[in-house]
Amino acid sequence: MGRDNMANFQTHLNVGILVSAAAALSLHMGGLVARSETPALFVLGVAGSLLPDIDSDRSKPIGLLFNVLGASLAFAVTLPLTARLLPLELVALWIGVFLGVRYGLLKLFTRFTVHRGVWHSWLAIAAVSLAATNLAYWLWEHSPEGAWIAGLMVGIGYLTHLTLDEFSSVDLFNSRIKRSFGTALKPASLKYPCSSLGMAAMVVALAWFAPPADGLMQRLDVDPQHTLAVLETQLRDGVHWVADSVRDWWTQLSRSLQAGLPPESRG
Repeated sequence: MGRDNMANFQTHLNVGILVSAAAALSLHMGGLVARSETPALFVLGVAGSLLPDIDSDRSKPIGLLFNVLGASLAFAVTLPLTARLLPLELVALWIGVFLGVRYGLLKLFTRFTVHRGVWHSWLAIAAVSLAATNLAYWLWEHSPEGAWIAGLMVGIGYLTHLTLDEFSSVDLFNSRIKRSFGTALKPASLKYPCSSLGMAAMVVALAWFAPPADGLMQRLDVDPQHTLAVLETQLRDGVHWVADSVRDWWTQLSRSLQAGLPPESRG
């Protein structure tokens, strides 16, 4: 099983590298980013292609992510205090924050997440893209346009991973579809509604704090009204998908309950 997981990780990494390279080069050739920014955007795309497996307790991405997150938060806490604390105190504080995130926060995260749950959904793509946009704008002080491009690259990588997961659910040689089909590219996780609601709330909050996207939309020659119409259509399709899924679930449940009743009790 370990060798299969390694192959899956390697496949996601290889395809993520190819897609991210193509996307970053396309942005540069389209005049949207400078040549010096292309490598950083490539790295963001590759990172996004590995992020969906953070909900797997033993995956490589989750350990790497919390290492980076712990170090980043440790620097964010200690750097503003360099003039107030002694070097030894700064080191102790840095280590404390890092260990708290790397082991404490990681333990909480793995306890309340399930593999192929809400992190394998459209909501997750929106959440990580908006999170990257906000980080690039507020923490790294990028321009609004540059921040949105950074978020776009993370989203492209994330979508690449979920698409690969869906492709792996189809056995072309034996002409069959595996039970895992539909668990990656779904609007939300109906199996874990509380997690989906929490993710949706996070998306709304991140969108509220995100920088304006007018500059990027003008450079891309995007019509906001047309974009809103497309989003409305996608939202409507998502609602219909949820309704159909609930209806199918209720039908299966009703049949199961009727099958368990004695013949004289059935209507």
